[in-house]
Amino acid sequence: MEKIIDIILEFVEPENEITADSNLRNDCGLTSFDSVCLLDRLCEEFEKDVDEKKLRECHTVRDLAELFIS
Repeated sequence: MEKIIDIILEFVEPENEITADSNLRNDCGLTSFDSVCLLDRLCEEFEKDVDEKKLRECHTVRDLAELFIS
């Protein structure tokens, strides 16, 4: 989870601390462009190929972690 949060912080500077339950758009402030860049970075980091459609189904940091770490 911490690695996911660290990577998100490469793209945004949210006003509040990011937690597992943080909403990617509302709490983290990810734009659509940020999301695409984040997907590329996460796929590279975790050596996993994930479809952009699956990323759109992720709403929280926890969702991302489940997608990439499980």
